[in-house]
Amino acid sequence: MNRSVWIIIPVHNRRETTRACLLNLQKLGLPADYLICVVDDGCTDGTSEMLANEFPHVHSVLGNGNLYWGGGIALGMEHARAAGAEIHLWLNDDCLPGEGSLEKLVERVRVTHGVCGGVCYDPVDASRITYAGTLIGKDVSVLREALEPVAAESLNGNLVAIHRDTVEALGGMPADLYPHFAGDIIYSLRAHRKGIAVEIHPRAKAINRRDDPLKKVMQSGSVVRLWREMNRVASPLHFPTYWHLLHEVFAWQAWFRWPAYFGRMLRLNLKILVRTKH
Repeated sequence: MNRSVWIIIPVHNRRETTRACLLNLQKLGLPADYLICVVDDGCTDGTSEMLANEFPHVHSVLGNGNLYWGGGIALGMEHARAAGAEIHLWLNDDCLPGEGSLEKLVERVRVTHGVCGGVCYDPVDASRITYAGTLIGKDVSVLREALEPVAAESLNGNLVAIHRDTVEALGGMPADLYPHFAGDIIYSLRAHRKGIAVEIHPRAKAINRRDDPLKKVMQSGSVVRLWREMNRVASPLHFPTYWHLLHEVFAWQAWFRWPAYFGRMLRLNLKILVRTKH
C-alpha cells in the first residue's frame, strides 16, 4: 500500500474490458513503486471474483454501485491521498497505454508538480486522436508534430497523472456536481486557472476508441427515451451536469448559453423522427 504512484481505475460491470486493461498493465511491467487501485463500483458481472482470483496483487476499493466515473475517481483519490501517494494516475479500463507512457506522465508531473495527460488513438485508425485535451489557442492536431509536453486548458480523464501538490491545492474530484461527465475537464481547468501546469504529453500514447454514449438512444428511435436522458446521471445529456459545467466555465454568460442545450435536443429529436419515417 505504501507506493508513490497510484493508478486509479474506476470500473462497473465491464469484466472483460477490465481484465484486458489489467493484462495490459501486467504486460507493461510496472515499476515497483506503482500500485494499481481498482474501484469496483458494485459490479455484479463477476468482476469482483475475477479481481480476487486473477489479480490478487491489485488493490480493490468497493463502491456502492452509484459512484459513476466521477465518484469512482473521487473514492480512489481519497484512498491514494490517505496512503500518502505522490502521484494520482487516472486510467479508464478501456484505455490501453503503450510501453513507457505511464512513466512519461509520472516523470513529467514530478518536474512540474502539476497535471499531465496522454494522447489516445483509435484502435482501427492509428492516425485518429480520440482523447487528449484542449490546447491553448491551438488545434489538437499540433500534437502530431510535437515531441515534448504541450500546454493545455483542460484534459480528458482517460489517462492523466496528477501530482499530490495539485491534489492538495484542488482537493478531490468534484463528484457531487460532476458525477459522470465533465469532471475531468473541470478538474484540469481548475488547475489551469490556479496557474498550475496542465499539459498533454504527445509521447505518452494509448489505444482507446471514442465512446458514443448516445448511440443506443438514437438507434432506439424513441423521442421519449431521448428526453429521459436529461435526468439520467450517466448520460452526456444530464442537464444538471451540463448546467454546472456551463456555469463554471462561462460564469454569468451561462445564462445566455444554456438554450443551446435545448437546441441540441431538438436537433436530436429531428434525427430520430427522420429515421423512423424511413
